[in-house]
Amino acid sequence: MFHLMVPWRDRTRQVASARPLGLLRNEFDVLMNRFMEDWLPPTGEFWKAAWSLDVEETDKEVVYRAELPGFEPAEIDVSLTGDVLTIRAEHHVEPKGTAPDTPTERRRVERSVVLPEGVDPDKMTATYRNGILELRLPRVPEAAPRRIEVKT
Repeated sequence: MFHLMVPWRDRTRQVASARPLGLLRNEFDVLMNRFMEDWLPPTGEFWKAAWSLDVEETDKEVVYRAELPGFEPAEIDVSLTGDVLTIRAEHHVEPKGTAPDTPTERRRVERSVVLPEGVDPDKMTATYRNGILELRLPRVPEAAPRRIEVKT
């Protein structure tokens, strides 16, 4: 492991004699980058996983709450394919400058979950308030838990 910190190239040795602490810092940076590259996901994946999606299950319904601050309701797309619920949000900010090469700022998040059994997706409602998207899926009456009396 320590062989990574030894300066092998002549050019590096010259720098090492001039600024040994600077070279040591650079070697530690390289070492940490190699160590952490498998731990940190790529930028797009990081933002995909960064926003939270909370699930609350009751006897009558399943509620999903997604934190999506900074989006407008028109920028949020909720879709259902089979039993997979997908939430997508995409926000474009046009540059204020007049230069044609000014990049457009874009923020996009997406998350998919498999719906639990016993919900009625046809009666799903969606509301968006104060940066929180709330999806309510009522349970079908047959799937509601029943209390069974135990007799002696």
